[in-house]
Amino acid sequence: MGWWWVALSLLLPWMAMSLWLRLLWPEPRPGRWPMVLGYGYLLGIIGSAGLLWLQGALGWPLGSRVLLIVPGLLLVTALLLLSRGKSPGNAEVRASEYLSLWRGFVFGLILLWVVARFAGLALEIWWQPLFPWDAWTTWGARAKVWTALQTLVPFVSPEAWLADRTGTLHTIDAWSYPATISLVAAWPTLALGAWNETAANIPWLGVALALGLGFYGQARLWGASPLTAMVFVWMVLSVPLLNTQIALAGYADLWLATALGLALMAFLQWLRSGDPRQGFLTILSILVCISIKREGLVWVLLFIPSLIAAKLGKNVLQILAVVLMGLVVFLWVQGVIEFDLPGLGSVRLSANVIQLPFIDEFRVDYHPVWEPVLRQYFLYSNWHLFAYVLVLSFVAAIAALFLNSPRGWLKAGLVWALGSLAAIYFLFFWTDAYLWAVKATSINRILLQFIPGLFFWIMTVWLEFVRALENRSVPFSSRGH
Repeated sequence: MGWWWVALSLLLPWMAMSLWLRLLWPEPRPGRWPMVLGYGYLLGIIGSAGLLWLQGALGWPLGSRVLLIVPGLLLVTALLLLSRGKSPGNAEVRASEYLSLWRGFVFGLILLWVVARFAGLALEIWWQPLFPWDAWTTWGARAKVWTALQTLVPFVSPEAWLADRTGTLHTIDAWSYPATISLVAAWPTLALGAWNETAANIPWLGVALALGLGFYGQARLWGASPLTAMVFVWMVLSVPLLNTQIALAGYADLWLATALGLALMAFLQWLRSGDPRQGFLTILSILVCISIKREGLVWVLLFIPSLIAAKLGKNVLQILAVVLMGLVVFLWVQGVIEFDLPGLGSVRLSANVIQLPFIDEFRVDYHPVWEPVLRQYFLYSNWHLFAYVLVLSFVAAIAALFLNSPRGWLKAGLVWALGSLAAIYFLFFWTDAYLWAVKATSINRILLQFIPGLFFWIMTVWLEFVRALENRSVPFSSRGH
């Protein structure tokens, strides 16, 4: 019976959140169901982790079985609301969108590859114990302690742990990291009734599936053909390092990559169509990013300049660029800027140190680590040919901007993509994290966090580029008639 509880702990929150999202999309559209299933899993499982945190914060014994009442009630309520709604009929796919024979054959082959790959990864998760490093020392360690004690015991700094005489405190190196992913791992093990590494790792297979479903659904809603959408899903899910993060489950990077990618997909959809439902998904996905890792708070800041680029005109952007340069010059002349944010902490900006609340303090100094960075991204097989496709996509994006009147979403996507590369550049070339590049540790895991979003942006760029070329060719083709 224990493993049935594990299945319920994952399926009930997933289905409940998916059906509530389905209520927001009553009109039948291509990609609707894959999209709500993808976002539904991410939001449902993270929401379950939030329930577990609330249970512990109230001082109650941890147990996910009793908490299943909440997604159960949400599921029943959603089913009742859906049953009362009028069914618009089976119009999910228009007749003109049915696949031709050869396209259907290719689509089926890719889908078969994805299914077979997921089956292999599922076996890895079932057989492979929790793997060392971060999964072992950070996320899994807290989950195991909380499951064993059925109490949300605090993890503190080593100094506080050494000074404690009660024996109730615990410590790990990354004691200050958000608890969300550890709670995700603890959720199914508490349902099982005991710590089990297979049960703790199963959510990682689910979030990879959610990434594929969410990507495909948003691609179809964007207007991509079924085959095009499936090809890009295959491109994302075939990234070697992403597959490694699934097989060696327990790391937080796959969850952050999924949340950040789904946030960008909904963000671009909202900018393009003005659909407030996509804006709602953007906000929820951004909140998930912030709850997962500290760098998630930094990465979501990329949406601010992207939004500004989409909404403001060229002249305003030029003025903002001048103001920004003025601030940089002022900082250089002034030497240091320090101020306190009430309730948040201190901010310190100087030519040598950047200190931000909830994030960290960085010593700024240039480190020319071009050789290991280029080797990891352009030569090694962790990314296939992603780096080369990304370079070509920047060229296509700029060309699309010149071929057509600039579109807000296209400018926003370009700024987001450039901003992600700028963030990686600053991290590895201007902070002490350059050692991660030299030692080939987190250099790839950081890029992985941007991969789903960058792939979706690449898809939108090439679709727009092709459309722009077709529009430009119409006047020339009509001259011969």
